[in-house]
Amino acid sequence: ADLCAGLKLSVKPSAPEASDDNNNEKEAAENQSVRWHYKGPDTQLAGVALVIHGLNCRPDKMEAIITKLNASGIDCLNLSLRGHGTNFTPIDHTESDIARMTTFKTVSYPLWKSEAYTAYGIAKQRSKRYGVPLFFIGFSMGGLLGVDLMTSNPNVTFDKMVLFAPAIAMLQRNYLIQFLTPFPGLVIPSTGNRAYLSNDGTPMAAYTAMFDMHAQFKDHLDPGKINIPTVVFIAQKDELVSYTGIQQMVQNQDLDQWRIHLVKKDNTASEVDMHHLVIDAASVGNNMWQTIADVTRMHLLSGQP
Repeated sequence: ADLCAGLKLSVKPSAPEASDDNNNEKEAAENQSVRWHYKGPDTQLAGVALVIHGLNCRPDKMEAIITKLNASGIDCLNLSLRGHGTNFTPIDHTESDIARMTTFKTVSYPLWKSEAYTAYGIAKQRSKRYGVPLFFIGFSMGGLLGVDLMTSNPNVTFDKMVLFAPAIAMLQRNYLIQFLTPFPGLVIPSTGNRAYLSNDGTPMAAYTAMFDMHAQFKDHLDPGKINIPTVVFIAQKDELVSYTGIQQMVQNQDLDQWRIHLVKKDNTASEVDMHHLVIDAASVGNNMWQTIADVTRMHLLSGQP
């Protein structure tokens, strides 16, 4: 279930902008927890998006959709949750992979939620400054985290969302691993493509954080708060997230502004063994990825597809 399978958060910009002289963004430019990806200089700013990756998924793998958003005039703030990417505590004379895993074993739901909330504040500040909409883009656990952040915080609002296989309705077999909860440092080997993974395995501490997140989301679900224009991309054969479960949630909670877009991988997809993975051309195929990009752009900039 990890595919993807001391808090200090700040931003590294992907390209400088003369207008980015705000103290929040300057202070945020000191480390690697969050990275700005700005639209092209010849494109009018159409919005700002907060982007969050999945459990044990490399944050830079979200750059495929970020590139599409940048081309449409949307600035993106890509969050690396603790234990992923470059968001870990270095250890002297220790390789980064080992230090990252050591950090990964200490994560918790409150920690990740705090990071997401801080990132939200930074993205919100930019959208407010330029008077443009604020969007949320999330994959798997990242999608769950963003929706949970909104439903549990009255001051957190997004104008629209795009969710890739969000872990808001997980298959029951995912919970079988919970009997290992008393062993937070135990690392469960990952079976996914290593090119998409931040670490070789996922510690029980991280799984517990995700399960706690999901429990919090279910206990505090506010349909009125999350019923905003939303597109959900998911494969019917997703191994981790229940396609039927999301359909039922949308129906039972009267989420009439949510649209589910079925992902069907085409013959150019090279990562066909993992249906849950739907975040780039390699995982869904060139034609399907172009469709996802077109639907996303239409949804965010022109209304519901």
